[in-house]
Amino acid sequence: MKNFIKKYFFHIVIFSFSFFIFFYHLDYTTLVSFDEAWYGAIAKNIIKNNDWLNLEFNGKPYYDHPPMGFWLMALSYKIFGISEFSTRFPSSFLGVLTILLLFLTAEKLFKNRFLSFCSSLLMLTSVWYVLRVRSGNLDGFLVFFYVLTVYLILKTKERFIFFPLLTLSFAGLMLTKTLVGLPVLILILFFLWQEILNFKKNWRFLTLGLLSFSILFFPWYLSQWQKYSDFYQYHFLTIGARNKDLWSFFKLINIDKSFFYLHMGIRKWYYPWLLSSLFLLLTFKAFVKKEVFFVFLWLFLVLYPFLTSERTELWHLIPVYLPIALITPLGIYSLIFFLLKMIISGKKVAGKIANFLVLLSFLFLSFIQFKIYYYEVFPQSRFIPDDVDISKKLAKYSKRIFLDDDFFPVAVFYSGKEIQPLFTLSDDKKTLVKLFLSDEKDFVIVTRNWALNNLKENNLSYKLLEKNNSYSIIEKL
Repeated sequence: MKNFIKKYFFHIVIFSFSFFIFFYHLDYTTLVSFDEAWYGAIAKNIIKNNDWLNLEFNGKPYYDHPPMGFWLMALSYKIFGISEFSTRFPSSFLGVLTILLLFLTAEKLFKNRFLSFCSSLLMLTSVWYVLRVRSGNLDGFLVFFYVLTVYLILKTKERFIFFPLLTLSFAGLMLTKTLVGLPVLILILFFLWQEILNFKKNWRFLTLGLLSFSILFFPWYLSQWQKYSDFYQYHFLTIGARNKDLWSFFKLINIDKSFFYLHMGIRKWYYPWLLSSLFLLLTFKAFVKKEVFFVFLWLFLVLYPFLTSERTELWHLIPVYLPIALITPLGIYSLIFFLLKMIISGKKVAGKIANFLVLLSFLFLSFIQFKIYYYEVFPQSRFIPDDVDISKKLAKYSKRIFLDDDFFPVAVFYSGKEIQPLFTLSDDKKTLVKLFLSDEKDFVIVTRNWALNNLKENNLSYKLLEKNNSYSIIEKL
């Protein structure tokens, strides 16, 4: 037992810390609009309809993103029932595995447990990664399959028997968030091209790998392609490529915004990362060592598309944190080791001191990061907002339901009903007053309490059915 703890001390510490980070008070807040409640409602419909191929939201088909994240949420619903916890559980659980996989990936690349531990700490104290993993969004799934695929690339390099698992992980990545995971294919080809070309020796695992990928990846895509005439245009071009043409990928138009978002997302790790990258590039370690070049190539492939897009958002850059988490401790260690070598003759001694200083500095910075984001990330008490409260009350009504506000996905998730937002209606029904003046009958509508004055001012009669501090449910008389 003593030897086990000594051997896996860093693994145990990082597992314990990540479990706390991702699960502490996980269900203290209700789901929020837009994406979290939206995705939760899609997963609920998988269970309701018992249809795992055709996704649906509010009575309409959904094929913005592939189904992997929704499948995992639906599986969580099957096990735990439908709740805030079960919506967020799969993302949080995979968040813990992601941190461990990042540790193992760094260990395989750099053969240094101190640096591996520091990589995990950086990822675990990057506030936007933590926030998104603790929610019912797709980012946690995406990052998990990203790091799993990279780890399996390294394992496959050692033993090609892992190739089928690699292709399964890559299929999972491609089934999570449209085309975001596609650049990892270049990493696979870069690191494994010799093994792939050695078909005579590896044909069994190559065949099994391609078959595994096809079985997991193609059923959903083929079914959607056959069912929806606009699937290719909408899913791949509008959502995946964001309506960009090929030439636009060569225009760097969003460098400042992307780097600003990176700074916001990883906060105090930003400048250590820049310093590390600069040192590794200037000393040519990023080009001479294959493993280091591999990580820089990964960074470039993930980051570059966002530098060419006007629609980059802060959370889109979360997959970039993975190579940043690998580069930063390596670069700081290399810089400290370089400086120590000027005053210490022994490499072994300089290496031990560098390990200690890197670990100490990363522990200190992790503590500062954690202290800063503690109250941002962890809710201290349970709270049910008025939009969720009124949405739950909608569940009892069988009439057509309209919504005169912007918490559309929350209303759908918590009511379990189909909801018609006013902003989707024609101009003659787009406001509360216009709807009451129209020929619409037999409906209920959720609106803000102050909006009832507009009905009174226009001498329009209504019946108040439910009310809380902010919202009312009314019907037309």
